[in-house]
Amino acid sequence: MEQSFQNTVFKQSAPYSIFVSGATGFIGSRLISLLTSSGYTVTGLSRRKIKSTNNVKYVQADVFDLKQLTEALKGAEVAYYLLHSMEGDKSQWQEFATREKTQAQNFLKAATDAGVKRIIYLGGLVNDSLSLSPHMKSRKEVGEILASGGIPVTEFRASLIIGAQGGSYAMLRYLVERLRIMVCPSWVKSLAQPIAVDDVVKYLAECLYHQSTIGKIFEVGGPDKMTYEELMRTYAAFLNKNLFVIQIPFLTTRLSSYWVDLITPVKASLARPLIDSLVHDTVVTDDSITKIIPMKLKSVRESIEIATNDMKSSPPVSELRTEKTGFKINQKIIQVFLIALG
Repeated sequence: MEQSFQNTVFKQSAPYSIFVSGATGFIGSRLISLLTSSGYTVTGLSRRKIKSTNNVKYVQADVFDLKQLTEALKGAEVAYYLLHSMEGDKSQWQEFATREKTQAQNFLKAATDAGVKRIIYLGGLVNDSLSLSPHMKSRKEVGEILASGGIPVTEFRASLIIGAQGGSYAMLRYLVERLRIMVCPSWVKSLAQPIAVDDVVKYLAECLYHQSTIGKIFEVGGPDKMTYEELMRTYAAFLNKNLFVIQIPFLTTRLSSYWVDLITPVKASLARPLIDSLVHDTVVTDDSITKIIPMKLKSVRESIEIATNDMKSSPPVSELRTEKTGFKINQKIIQVFLIALG
């Protein structure tokens, strides 16, 4: 009989030793919190040195160093792959797909050598019939690389994730908070199925105890389907704020990323791949996971409220930068203007 993560309190002798990469990230930190609250001892991978706790052993390793990574994975039966390469300067974001492939290849080789029995991966919701952005194409290819070895992989493909530190959500949130009149490209009409970060994490944890999820790909989204414009209007309504949206079809993703860089603390190098990924619809076409792991998914409004409360108690810093000076703002305005002319 399959066990339920939600209905069982596990002891330290839980059946799996768990490894979580991206341990301090948006998803990884929440997953570790959920696993340890159920009695697990978890090994978390981090790029920097972090003090271990009673239930979490943090290991510092470079994912591009195969020897370090193999050593870090030793003893793990289940490994969560939550590594994403997006942030950086212009040359870096253009090459993030190559870095992601190398990371995935190294992780698979290290996991194989370390004797890992199962990999669980969180990627992005994609439509295989469409021409994907480099960002989303890379997410799909990472899943294919991880599944190309002998270790069974469970892959979750999520639509936009709503949470205090989510990159795409943060970008849209800052735009709504700082603008009353918004000039937007055509991607604001793309359809999404936003899902709360807590619901994503529950899926990741619950699948441990459902054998039918092993070796499968699942699409996950919340109960609401809406365009990005509707999502921003929903957030504006939550703030009791009027939002006026003017759509300009010829506004490019490059120009959009610089506009986001100007208006919000989200860097253009992060905004560009995020905006590229918003061009296509990201809605669930196969909801089979809801039958295997049934749960009451949070609405967009509920997700926004929870994310807002989380930000009040612990302001997100991952996508923030030092406040711009007047000179830097003027410099960026000129840059955006010149790009628009070009």
